[in-house]
Amino acid sequence: MTDLALGLDLGGTNIRAAIVAPDGTILTRRRIDTPTLPGGHLGLPDDLVSALVDCAAPLLAETGVLGAGLGSGGQFDPAGGVLRGINTGHPAFVDYPLAARLGERLGLPVWVDNDVKMAALGELCAGAGQGCRHLICVAIGTGIGGALILDGRLVHGHSGLAGHLGQTPDFTSGTFIEAIAGGMSISQRAIAAGILPPQKKTSALFELARAGDSAAQTFIRDAGRQLGRVVAGLIHTFEPEAVLLGGTVGVQPEMVAAVNDSLAGTLMLNWRHITARPMALGPEAAQIGAAMRVFIEKGVR
Repeated sequence: MTDLALGLDLGGTNIRAAIVAPDGTILTRRRIDTPTLPGGHLGLPDDLVSALVDCAAPLLAETGVLGAGLGSGGQFDPAGGVLRGINTGHPAFVDYPLAARLGERLGLPVWVDNDVKMAALGELCAGAGQGCRHLICVAIGTGIGGALILDGRLVHGHSGLAGHLGQTPDFTSGTFIEAIAGGMSISQRAIAAGILPPQKKTSALFELARAGDSAAQTFIRDAGRQLGRVVAGLIHTFEPEAVLLGGTVGVQPEMVAAVNDSLAGTLMLNWRHITARPMALGPEAAQIGAAMRVFIEKGVR
């Protein structure tokens, strides 16, 4: 069998599938809509498994693979691929055996983990983290997720939940940093401040900033600097080689610059060479990382 893997990414909007080579090259890809319930809520677990199989089936019909990896939002027991819950709190997702159910349907060994952890693994093996052994990864989209890589390995913690960096306290505000620098929080706070019109998203704030709006520029800079102070604490604790910023908000040049400005003014002397840089693999990072997990488990990498 050719050394290839199936990488899957289960998102709130899209399901992505790809056949991936050991160097991270995507050979074929497919994307479908994620099933949802009335009201736009995420579909039930069995429906999601069926959709994952439907997305992957045409790719698997064309080639054999060593196994499948899946990156998904939620909290996981990575050893058994059991979904321990998602942020909506829906009871159907609690202790759901996602890896086992998907493996039965695909006829393949399956490894499942949080999508940000899988994205971090993708960046380590084939993206902006290549050549590093120690990384802090911060994904800023709707909220803030994270992953920590030490000595080339993902850190899962006692039961698999390590890495939820968005819940790190922000000492200046008394709340979590996700409430300051997460994408949804940024847009909501900018609307409340009168900088954005109602119903506008964070992308509109960056457009305003690039058009020269000083209030938008200051707002983004302040959010990034507060995030940078939290990241500085993690840098002092773990001493990574770099910090990777991902997600639709995290890769924006203005956010990267604001975080680095904060790091330059916060880090102690022997840590100041450590900087933040954007992730390189974009929306395909999680599925590439999921495939990398297969290669690692199979001894290919």
